[in-house]
Amino acid sequence: MEKLTRNLGKILALTFACLVCFFSSPAMADGLCIHEGPVSIQDGSFNVETVSDLPMDITIRSAIVTLPPGETGTIDTILITRPYNQDGCPETILDGESVCIEFGCSWIEVENGTDLIPACGGPAVLKAAETTYHANGSHFGPQGTFDGFSVDLCDEFAW
Repeated sequence: MEKLTRNLGKILALTFACLVCFFSSPAMADGLCIHEGPVSIQDGSFNVETVSDLPMDITIRSAIVTLPPGETGTIDTILITRPYNQDGCPETILDGESVCIEFGCSWIEVENGTDLIPACGGPAVLKAAETTYHANGSHFGPQGTFDGFSVDLCDEFAW
């Protein structure tokens, strides 16, 4: 019995060592981020739609706003969609197309450094697919017209 316990301990130690070696690579340590922007703010507002192929499933755990110092505004709506394909996501008709809404949020006051994920109620789980990111905003100032508004969508929590 003692020999069995010793062998089991060795197996567990070897398993733990393998897990540490294989799952601590730099690729896993560096989080994935998708940079959306920069977007030009004109007369205090913006409207943007970006389509890109998401190569793998990702959970967005932080969405950090970048604005010039002193600028604030309102994100009126954010909507992240993908084509509807009967995989359990409810079908929504948007602009005449069948889509799956993966994330949505509205009326968020922002400034430089605002994390939209907690403000919008939690992480966005995005499936690998052609993904469309819609956003519009208003009441940006005090300048009202500037470049440099962007959002970094990351799979790690912002601390």
